[in-house]
Amino acid sequence: MQHRNLTRREFLERTSAGLAVAGVAPSAAAVSGSPNALALKGGTPVRTAPFPEWPQTNELDEANILKALRNHRWCTYDAEFIPRFEKAWAEDLGVRGCVMTPCGTNALHTAVEVLGISPGDEVLVAPFTYIATVDVILLNYALPVFVDTDLKTFQMDPDDIEHRITEHTRAILPVHIMGAPAHMDRILAIAQKHNLPVIEDACQGHVAEWKGRRLGTLGTVGCFSFQESKVLPGGEAGAVVSDNEELIEKAYMFRDFGRNPKNNDSFLVRGTKYRISDFAAAVLMAQITRYKEVCAVREKNAAFLREQIKQVPGIYPQEHYPESTRQAHYCFAVRYDRAHFNGLSYQHVTRALRAEGIPVNGYYTPPLNREPYIEHTLNSRGFQTVFSKERLNRYREQNHCPHNDELCETVLFMYHGALLGTRDDTQDIAEAFAKVQRNASSIEVA
Repeated sequence: MQHRNLTRREFLERTSAGLAVAGVAPSAAAVSGSPNALALKGGTPVRTAPFPEWPQTNELDEANILKALRNHRWCTYDAEFIPRFEKAWAEDLGVRGCVMTPCGTNALHTAVEVLGISPGDEVLVAPFTYIATVDVILLNYALPVFVDTDLKTFQMDPDDIEHRITEHTRAILPVHIMGAPAHMDRILAIAQKHNLPVIEDACQGHVAEWKGRRLGTLGTVGCFSFQESKVLPGGEAGAVVSDNEELIEKAYMFRDFGRNPKNNDSFLVRGTKYRISDFAAAVLMAQITRYKEVCAVREKNAAFLREQIKQVPGIYPQEHYPESTRQAHYCFAVRYDRAHFNGLSYQHVTRALRAEGIPVNGYYTPPLNREPYIEHTLNSRGFQTVFSKERLNRYREQNHCPHNDELCETVLFMYHGALLGTRDDTQDIAEAFAKVQRNASSIEVA
């Protein structure tokens, strides 16, 4: 039977109870077993208590929601909280402009659109990301050209960028995966050399910094998500940010069917309806008052966990570049070496860890550049109209990212809620990894 990974929403719902899959919750008999044996084998799990739930709310969130409800100004046109959050987020990042969108995917699509990426173009993109990053390129009938992944940092590999640039390349789209920065110095240098804009997918990197500068502010345009799983949650919301005032104006127009921002009587460009409800902005205006304090707790626990888990043979936490002065830790991720885990697949390792009470899963498997949607899209009437048969075949031949393939088979991750407890909670995570590693030989491979 083919393994199916949980969606982000499914995973978050199930981990709120402390376990990723209800079917592996320890039984009463297991709790009374040996603490040295795996919970899968009848031993006592490392923990049965749940990790902190996410998102977290307080009275201000509720007050803002009620205010937005009662003032009857719910839509983008007359909203109270949308312009307030756009101003607050721009100031928080230190950029000139911010345009809210219904989600991070819409923010990415808006960025692609305002930069003029069109049918026949190519965008260099990381394959170790959520499908949204790639979908927005395909929506404009452009080709996502995948750049292989650096195995240590899980980021777009700068050494694999330049040889993929062609006369059709129109932008570079790095993803700050897990809330850690890609190597922006090298990416920006390559982009400047070839006169290419850079779209930063900072949907996971709200507080993260590169040399003290916030992610999303280094490239031509930055994109954020405020979906409920993010470290700054608003339910479903996103934002485009930039220092380029012309691009910000275009983003406002694209969000509202291409409407003239100076008078509402004309439509100047092709656009769509990416307007947003004021309720998400109301929540965000509450969350933004305290999210950095919550992030500080997460960062402290992540630093402790990194040191503890590095002592487990065959476990390698995601590395960060020296220039990465802060990480958001949207996820805590590690690679594991099969040789230290009796050759087990990540499905077997994650199942054992979840039985120990640790909400761990695989990530982005199968590799995004090898998912069926790629071939389905290339075979569509639209893409075969835009691209020649020869060019599509060449794209297929070049669509290989061996390092990313390896990473997708050996990466394990936890969402950030697991980092919001006590030091003892964090210690449980390291202990569970060590326990599974010690007992890997006892796990049968079906």
